[in-house]
Amino acid sequence: MENNSYKIAHITKQEEDAIKKAEAALKSETGKDFVVIAWEKK
Repeated sequence: MENNSYKIAHITKQEEDAIKKAEAALKSETGKDFVVIAWEKK
């Protein structure tokens, strides 16, 4: 069954910067490279 509740997020430059900041914080705290994938509710 397909879930159509979410779609790939359309993000602003400011939101992109916030995601990159969160990724950097995760790496700093864990030592691992995580990639944040942005989805948003339809």
